[in-house]
Amino acid sequence: MKAVKPFWPLLFTFILPRAINYYRVVKTAVRTRPPPRPLPQKTGYGLNALFVSTCIFFYLSLPFRGNVEDHNIFVVTQSRFAMPTDALFSRLAMLREHGTLTPVDEALRSKFTSPALRRIYLRFGPSTLLNCTFCHADDTFSYLLYHYPINVLLPHLFHIFCLGFATSETICGYESSRWRGRVLLCALALASVDVAVTTTYSPLTDPSTPAPGGIFWLASTLRCLCLCLFDVAVALLIYASATGRFLLFSAPAAADPELARRRMEEAITKANLSLQLSQTNLRAYTIARNATVRSATLKATDDEYWRSVVSVEGSQGLVVGGGNVFDDEQVQAAISRAYGSGSMNIEQMRKEADVYVKNVTRGLDPTR
Repeated sequence: MKAVKPFWPLLFTFILPRAINYYRVVKTAVRTRPPPRPLPQKTGYGLNALFVSTCIFFYLSLPFRGNVEDHNIFVVTQSRFAMPTDALFSRLAMLREHGTLTPVDEALRSKFTSPALRRIYLRFGPSTLLNCTFCHADDTFSYLLYHYPINVLLPHLFHIFCLGFATSETICGYESSRWRGRVLLCALALASVDVAVTTTYSPLTDPSTPAPGGIFWLASTLRCLCLCLFDVAVALLIYASATGRFLLFSAPAAADPELARRRMEEAITKANLSLQLSQTNLRAYTIARNATVRSATLKATDDEYWRSVVSVEGSQGLVVGGGNVFDDEQVQAAISRAYGSGSMNIEQMRKEADVYVKNVTRGLDPTR
């Protein structure tokens, strides 16, 4: 306590009042923040694309996937880096089915002729060591050129393609496109860091190191895991900005005139589509009605139907004297008495009418 005592004036004069003030501001912001908006349909397309990308990169980040031949044989056999080739692959054969090496193991065995090739194996993996036809053991750069396109550039190109699709204004709306520049810039920066690390980082392996891990397998896992987490963060940002959730303070874009204009354009576009659909339905009904009237057979069938309807309503007392039941004087007098006595709830009738109108015009409402 004596050591803290000199800092008490600073604590009670500056830190504590500011902390209380920040707490009050945050508490007020939580209570007065605007209600969340519904997620736009186009923005949902972008989030679905990011979800697919996240699942793919998460699967690729799993360390124990793929063929057995793709795993690090030093880790699988728990062998030292300088172990003789015959002893190393004898251990590996005991772990294979029926105690025999696979063709890939035999090809890899023929490559393990020098420590330099073993270091290339740990740095670039088995596929680069086995499949590169123009590479030489004394030229590491040739292995690097073969390793780049599929192992480094292809995951980042696919990642940038998914981000471009998820932030496209044409496909996913304006809410997602607001993050397009910053998201793609961060993705390019991440790809540049990956390329730089792959180019420059070459760990030195001590011959007595037991079970050397190898940078190839570690980089493959971390690369896909970082891309997976990056997509999760981008999806969270897009969802939060589009709906207003998880935000303590009102978003600065809420008063953005450009954003308001884009939202209005999207609402007008949806309303126009709904009106065009309704117009198409009415036009189809008109065509069907005209075809019915012009055809003698269909007209006779239609007349017969309405005559049967009138006869049924007349038998049930719904038609009085050949007219509508509401034209009867007694019915009109009863309605007048009901209105005058207050037995009919006018407010309730208005609410029911509003509900009916909303249900009928549901397709015309752009917010639904």
